[in-house]
Amino acid sequence: MTTVTETKWVGRSIRRREDPRLLVGQGTYIADLTLPGTTYVQLVRSPHAHARIRHIDISKAQNHPGVVAVLTGQEIAAAMQPILVPAMRPNLGGDLQVPTVYPLAIDKVNWVGEPIVAIVAESKYVAEDASQLVEIEYEALTALVNPEEAMKPDAPKIYEDWKSNVLWHGQLANGDVEKAFREADYILSERFYGHRTGAAPMETRGMVASYDNFTGLTLHINSQRPHILRMAISKIMRISHDKVRVIAPKDVGGAFGTKAPVYREEFIVSYLAMKLKRPVKWIENRMESLMTIGQERDQIHNLEIAVRKDGKILGVKDRMIADSGDGSNGVYMGFVMPWLGAAYLTNAYDIPNVHIDLSCVVTNKPCLSPGRAFGEFPARFAMDYAMHLVARELNLDPRDVFQKNIIKKFPYVTATGVTHDSGDYEGAFRALIEAIDYDRVKEEQKEARKNGRLIGIGFAMGAEMSGIGSQFFVPMENQPGYGSATVKVDTYGMIQVFEGDSPQGQGHETTIGQAVADELGVSIEDIYISYGDTFTTPFASGTLGNRGASYTVSAAVLACRKLRRKMQKIAAHILGLPLETEDFVFTNREVIWEQDETKRVSLLEIADVAILAPTKLPPGMEAGLEATSYFEADIASMLSIGAHAAVVEVNPETGAFKILRYVIVDDCGVPINPMLVRGQVHGGAVMGLGNALFEKYAFDEAGQPLSTTLMEYHMPSAADVPPIEMIEFNVPTPYTPLGTKGKGEGIPAPVPATLASAITDALDCPGFKILNLPITPESIWRILKELKQ
Repeated sequence: MTTVTETKWVGRSIRRREDPRLLVGQGTYIADLTLPGTTYVQLVRSPHAHARIRHIDISKAQNHPGVVAVLTGQEIAAAMQPILVPAMRPNLGGDLQVPTVYPLAIDKVNWVGEPIVAIVAESKYVAEDASQLVEIEYEALTALVNPEEAMKPDAPKIYEDWKSNVLWHGQLANGDVEKAFREADYILSERFYGHRTGAAPMETRGMVASYDNFTGLTLHINSQRPHILRMAISKIMRISHDKVRVIAPKDVGGAFGTKAPVYREEFIVSYLAMKLKRPVKWIENRMESLMTIGQERDQIHNLEIAVRKDGKILGVKDRMIADSGDGSNGVYMGFVMPWLGAAYLTNAYDIPNVHIDLSCVVTNKPCLSPGRAFGEFPARFAMDYAMHLVARELNLDPRDVFQKNIIKKFPYVTATGVTHDSGDYEGAFRALIEAIDYDRVKEEQKEARKNGRLIGIGFAMGAEMSGIGSQFFVPMENQPGYGSATVKVDTYGMIQVFEGDSPQGQGHETTIGQAVADELGVSIEDIYISYGDTFTTPFASGTLGNRGASYTVSAAVLACRKLRRKMQKIAAHILGLPLETEDFVFTNREVIWEQDETKRVSLLEIADVAILAPTKLPPGMEAGLEATSYFEADIASMLSIGAHAAVVEVNPETGAFKILRYVIVDDCGVPINPMLVRGQVHGGAVMGLGNALFEKYAFDEAGQPLSTTLMEYHMPSAADVPPIEMIEFNVPTPYTPLGTKGKGEGIPAPVPATLASAITDALDCPGFKILNLPITPESIWRILKELKQ
């Protein structure tokens, strides 16, 4: 007989369960799915940023051998509602203008890459050839690529029935801001710009749709939000909800937010499948991807900070302008990201008086789509770098300015309404200062200067969302924030978990498995995870915003605890104990009575009784071992903290700089799998480095994209990335069952202010300020050159 043992899975750095199939090339991605009789779609996209469509001639394409169908905007618009129905619009108050958007452009195009015609053929090569035969006559219009120019009263309107080019305008404010500014000893006023950058997942978007009159529409798609997409298709295409099934594949090659919106292509492919009664497949190519999705940030912050002479911030004003692109994507409309950036502007700091005026402006660019560090990247840069500038102006040590302003008591609600649930932000910051050895670096800096070397140190904070509760999510996106999971014991005593969200590489099979294994006393090998199918999984809003460890895992844990109560009663009944007996331990696939370890029942026997032999159940108990839970934290939002620091060396003659050290102190509550947490932190930091230093979606004056290949959109390689040191500083949250917090969303955001402050400290040049991203050797050199003139 084995003894009771405590086998803890949570907290162990086990290898990801997903990896073996990926490492041997047996992952199942959307491009791997080809149904019998599949046809292929090629989209004809606009070469103009702004133009009227005068005439479309599709006759040559229709007559091309192998072409099955050619679809234009007029036809598809007659078959459905505009995409931006009320359920697809954010509900954030303020003044919102809603464009009328159909899947294919009809009379006008508003950005290079907007789809106009869809070609369906027997092969993707025939479809591509036929797309070259479509003849479109355009009347070019003036392109607007600068949001400040687009806001001017005399600017041409992109949507001619609008009163202006402002998509959304509103304020986030609280406290007595004017009093704070009157009482300030110093007011910093600067304009900061965070450029258009974001994410370019390894796997592009793709989908396969099929339809028949009996089962309806089935859409296989690598979406982050299959349940939300199913709801959107049902509403917009006027299809009964029970006739729409959305399935995300087993494996998705990254998303980072880019696969969360509702895009036009979903409706094009679905409509064609319904029309042709044949499977229809579309896989986005890299150029299409770089032209249409992954573009985020793009914010201007006209920031003012009122400060006492000791560095205490009294108030903040910010006149924000965001370039939302054409504002056409469902759910986000290009303005939810900057809105959240405004809400999170004050970061980890106790600033009671805030007034933010936000204008989200349409331009002739693709609609902003979500990216990791959702809306926060430019805001973090502006706020945290401004605090370093305050320290320089007041001749204070920047670490003292940060420590004086860090939130110290929890829960804490910011002036913009963001709730910080728990943590030790000050402790994390002190741990960072100690880890980077701040005082030693400052001494080395003095010695290095004697030898002509310019070394600097900088740091920044990042209060990162850990999932978003319904209190925040419902008004922001018209969607719920709860996590959902169903846990079921099968006839062999194996545990099946159905999660409502659908992962894209985060490791849910591993982390959920670890949590469930602890709850039910089994091995992680006894658990299998199912996700992605809207016909079999509980409703959830999707994998985004750090929901995994905070909300989805918590739902699985609560479902397990429901099952435990039933399993205990069944065990007590089998052992002849009172049904109320609760002193049981779940371990080694057995349920053991703590008061007498000889009294034990195997999980397999409990499953057999509950599922196959229900006559042996306690009187009145229903059969089966299955439970579903929906987790909602008892607080508006949860956050975790990350603190970054860097030591750099700068060459003032060229502007080139080298990162000598990069240190991150990170809090994820209780780490389910520390190795996966480290991977998220490293990956997030690398993305932050890429966004801050290399990656840029550029456009010329006519709105032509200049970053349509990975030659121009330069993502960092291993050679570009310094060693990253990570230190755990974990403070469990009291608002989740295991104390876990999400990890991965906001890690990139502190990077630009960290590097900008380190470079500024190294140069120590009066008047030197990095106010615009990206940070490049050329931009540093130009600032220095201008200061010399």
